[in-house]
Amino acid sequence: MSSKKQDSRCSIYIVANEKGGVGKSLCSLALFDRLTLEGETPAVIQIDRQRRLADVIGTEVLTIESDPKASRVDPEIEFRRFSPILELIESTAGNAPLVIDCGAGEVGRFATWAAMVDLEEDLQEWGITCHILVPFLSEPEAIRQAVWSAEKLKSALTTSTIHFIENCRDGRLSIAHPLSATAAAVEEHLKKWQKSCHTLVFPAIPGGSWRLFEAARCRFIDVVDMSTAQTIAATGLPRAEAKIARGDVSQWLVTVFNEFDRALGLGESSQ
Repeated sequence: MSSKKQDSRCSIYIVANEKGGVGKSLCSLALFDRLTLEGETPAVIQIDRQRRLADVIGTEVLTIESDPKASRVDPEIEFRRFSPILELIESTAGNAPLVIDCGAGEVGRFATWAAMVDLEEDLQEWGITCHILVPFLSEPEAIRQAVWSAEKLKSALTTSTIHFIENCRDGRLSIAHPLSATAAAVEEHLKKWQKSCHTLVFPAIPGGSWRLFEAARCRFIDVVDMSTAQTIAATGLPRAEAKIARGDVSQWLVTVFNEFDRALGLGESSQ
């Protein structure tokens, strides 16, 4: 737990898990909104062929796309594509926080590049604190890939702080059967990290309420401020169901923001 408020303008937040579908973009968007409420204008990098964050945030997002065909012709292309990341980190250092959303299948490549260019040396020179946030589901492969991702990134960025995020969309780890594959994955892979790392818990959003807002390319903080008429228009739901969906998202966001504040030293409550 953070003991004091951190200066987010001197921080980068890397959201990563080699496995897809675990809530990385959800986490990145919620973190972007939390930092926005701090009065900041976060810079955003998405290492992914998908452009979910760019579609939703509506500001300039640096998208680093993979090019498998080109990388087979010239393997160095695979690493040169990350070069704009270093330029953006330098230009925002001390001026704005930076959120890096590392898509599925990209963690190993990004970690290799970070080690090759000695990114950690630059972060220390520029006075930047690095937080690595690793979302996972209550599912064996998601847990294994979360730990693998943490190990890869920690080996390249040794002074970074690891934060595991338990996304409870598919249930809590605490209710997994002791003899289940999930419990075995926790025991074999995750348990050794739990004493030294922060763990955030994101509850499930009841009834999949967020999906309708997501399809309409809404931000979380926009949903909270929506009128009932705007909520109906965004979701296509009847009045009562639309208000319930808006309430579900709002309640979820309060919990998630509190978790960010607790673990990352954001907000007045962290002072």
